[in-house]
Amino acid sequence: MAMLKSLLLLFIVFSMGNADVYVVEKCPYGWTNFGVRCFKFFSQAVNWITAEKNCQKEDANLASVQNKLENDFLISLLPSSSTLCWIGAHDGVQENSWLWSDGSLYDYTNWCAWELPNNTGSVEDCGEINWTSNRCWNDRDCSNSIGYVCAKDL
Repeated sequence: MAMLKSLLLLFIVFSMGNADVYVVEKCPYGWTNFGVRCFKFFSQAVNWITAEKNCQKEDANLASVQNKLENDFLISLLPSSSTLCWIGAHDGVQENSWLWSDGSLYDYTNWCAWELPNNTGSVEDCGEINWTSNRCWNDRDCSNSIGYVCAKDL
């Protein structure tokens, strides 16, 4: 009887040779899934370019934000309502031509109403989230040191 069960099991396994197998992709330990990407907040305060390089070491980029749901999700990753954090937005190539460091389409923004971005006080070529109690975006001098959020595809 045991031999018959073993043969039946082998038959089933080999007969599934052409079956579609769906692999469930999961985020690495410490990363959080949202949509088709994984995200992680790093509290280490670094400048924007160091943050981007650190993300690249994780096979990721600073997070791009594609819609309001994603923006709200990123804010939920931050430890407090006053935590500022780099995202992948920058206009270092050409002033006022904002791009995402991961190369994705830049078609959603959440700039604070008085920002839009404004280069107040200096050249501010990098984007941060969670600015003021409005929790909107701000353009900031890239040499400032704050935490950051990385994103990688599943």
